[in-house]
Amino acid sequence: MGQATLSLDMTEAMRGSRIYRLLQDAKTVCFVGDSLTEGTMNGGVPWYEPMRPWIRGKIFNISQGGVTAKSLTAYFLPSIVNTEAALFIVATGANDILFRDPLFCAMTAADYIHNLKKLRDAVCTRRPDAKFVFIAPWLATDGDASLIGGEKPPNTDELYRDYSAALEAWCNDTGDGFIDANGYIARHFASSSPETYLVDFIHPNAGIGVKLYAEAVLACDAEKL
Repeated sequence: MGQATLSLDMTEAMRGSRIYRLLQDAKTVCFVGDSLTEGTMNGGVPWYEPMRPWIRGKIFNISQGGVTAKSLTAYFLPSIVNTEAALFIVATGANDILFRDPLFCAMTAADYIHNLKKLRDAVCTRRPDAKFVFIAPWLATDGDASLIGGEKPPNTDELYRDYSAALEAWCNDTGDGFIDANGYIARHFASSSPETYLVDFIHPNAGIGVKLYAEAVLACDAEKL
């Protein structure tokens, strides 16, 4: 993996966060998402790996590099539902925003929520007591070779705001957890440099990178209390 995954320095605030309590209580946890959840580019280390010592239940990971909200529900829904997990941590949407292909991307915030609702409804049909935490689409920085010209599309920042705001509003309606960790992550990028934490300007490395992302999720959730 190139780097040893670093353990988290848990604060009392983090221990009081909603997601921490859910992870402690759940007998089964399913992490759902794209390449950051799969650990596609850093040797297979998912963003939540530093949280693992505080997860008491069995862990499922249903993720794939390049997945969008639209392709997630089109191809992975049976696998997600069949885990019968008690808690689902869903982090997707960045590829919908960055690649803008209507064949496999949710092209609007409304379509993004529509696909996440399909996922949630399918799980709740099988397990009505399931709990959910939805994480806003992970931020991207300029310089990734997979982006045209190595730069984000010109309206990317606006799309991030729209998709994240729609996700937060929907979670407020459903009562599900919502976490936007991007501001926390961006502040660390500004004080050091993205290269300190990232493999390729989008994916966290297997050491300090995943530590930052896991810490950001816990810290941002704690800030809402």
